[in-house]
Amino acid sequence: LSVSVAMEREWLDFPTTQAKVLYIDEESGETWFSRRLQQTIKGAFGDEDTPVEFVCNAGLMLDDKNDIAELESLITRSGAGLVIFDALTDIMSGDENSKKDVQPILSRLKKIADKTQCAIVVIHHSVKHGGYRGSSAIKGAADLLVKIESKEDSEWINFKTEKVRHIEFAKFTGMATWTEDQFYLTRTEGTEAIIKPLSRSKKYVIGYLKDNGASKLPEIVGAADMCSESAARQAVYALVESEHIHRVNPDERGRGAVAVYDLTQQEDEEEDLKYHDK
Repeated sequence: LSVSVAMEREWLDFPTTQAKVLYIDEESGETWFSRRLQQTIKGAFGDEDTPVEFVCNAGLMLDDKNDIAELESLITRSGAGLVIFDALTDIMSGDENSKKDVQPILSRLKKIADKTQCAIVVIHHSVKHGGYRGSSAIKGAADLLVKIESKEDSEWINFKTEKVRHIEFAKFTGMATWTEDQFYLTRTEGTEAIIKPLSRSKKYVIGYLKDNGASKLPEIVGAADMCSESAARQAVYALVESEHIHRVNPDERGRGAVAVYDLTQQEDEEEDLKYHDK
């Protein structure tokens, strides 16, 4: 994405607007990041003048006023129109699960974007079942939230928008290609299935809904025999997020409303689940 924006090239068939790019890397280190950036630039037929700058392991913390001022100065000096942070937990000293710690960081990023007139992308890590880690404030503050998944040792990378503003939701897939000295992504049709083993609690919920059809949450949780009621409840929420099941009555909210869940059409049509225990 950085190189595509810097060169005004399409990124996975999406148009870009040319801008200088600043990448704040707090994860990889200069040696690895510099090598990967050069591979990507060569893969896009760029050259040493491709306007991507990077800073590695600077230790910038967005809950430190001095670091905020330094970051704003860095963006202004670079003239960047796109700034990428890798990763969220590396630019904050607080707890990612705490709204009171996370919300101020995200608010400062919005203010920095507005003040410097740049777009900001923040990379954040997911949990094992595929959702994002940390406070719900992360999703609430984002203008665009994209989930990225790939199987180990696979060249396919699946992208799915989890939250959007002003655009349509989308799913798309890229194929990563590495050569000796190049890296590039190309758009492909469809998506590659991400096959993951289901936990006992998730297997219980799916099995219950297969046997009983659309059911109220207390019924699903109360009948749990393969796991605790608490685990069954958390499994329901996780399976909604992964689109294995869905809430049948999403408009019924408030006091006295009881959530009803059922299998998604895709899950219901698959007679044999392609999941296994490891």
